[in-house]
Amino acid sequence: MKRLAALFSLVVIIAAGLFLFLPHQNQPGGSAVQGGSQAPVPPVAAQNHDPRALSAAEQAAFLPLVCGGASGAGGGYAHQCASLPGYPAQDYGGAGLGLGITLKSVVIGHLTSATADEAYVTYAGSFEPHVNNFGGGILFVRDADHWKLKGWYPGGQAEHCVSLAPTGRAKFVCLYTDEAQGEADSRLSLLSLPPPGGEKPAVLAARDLRGTMTPNANCQGLADGEAVALRIDGLTPAEDGASATLSYVSAKDAKSACAAGHFATAPVSKATLALRWTGAALKISPTLHLAPAS
Repeated sequence: MKRLAALFSLVVIIAAGLFLFLPHQNQPGGSAVQGGSQAPVPPVAAQNHDPRALSAAEQAAFLPLVCGGASGAGGGYAHQCASLPGYPAQDYGGAGLGLGITLKSVVIGHLTSATADEAYVTYAGSFEPHVNNFGGGILFVRDADHWKLKGWYPGGQAEHCVSLAPTGRAKFVCLYTDEAQGEADSRLSLLSLPPPGGEKPAVLAARDLRGTMTPNANCQGLADGEAVALRIDGLTPAEDGASATLSYVSAKDAKSACAAGHFATAPVSKATLALRWTGAALKISPTLHLAPAS
């Protein structure tokens, strides 16, 4: 009996050793183990998002890279700077109104390529002139566990944009507006970040001249059957794309009002437009036969 007990104990010890040291197949709730090493986990695709307000941690990370000697708020801006590291002009835009800056929004994603890990921050600055719409954008690239300044883009705001491509290189539709001397201009532009310099190419534009010295100016060159786009009122995210609201004067009402010389009092209609990125072009629906706004 003692020999049988000893033999049984030996078998149990050998079986336990085999269980501990031989490779196992997949087990419920566990990872596959092959040759003693864990099988690689597929990476999760990064997403491109819409612009959003900066977190406190992001403010703390980005501000010292672009605002030397930052102090408190003043002149309507969140911070005053002693210098602007990396700014592309020695005169800081030439506005002569100090170096006040506010970091307004941030976009993080694949901005300059399908694999880039970057951030684009829209800013308002007292040093930027009206031609730059009093602000611009700043591009940062992630380097290991911190950010590095890549470049300033005066006039390149991207605060009012919606992301159209969730993966790969980011693509945006952005709303730009400007008002001066009674004229209100607005346009939707399709672009990547950083945006091109100067006025952004428009996929839809509107111009309201009713408040100018020539309130019937929208009638000039108006062809029969054309509606008049007055203002793009808003741009918001929507399922599979974006949604824009438009104020316009219908072709029928524009024709009557222009014939009477009373365009400024023509009834204004509203439309909601769906914007979808096909991967090669932006589709806008419904189709409105609008007069050119330029």
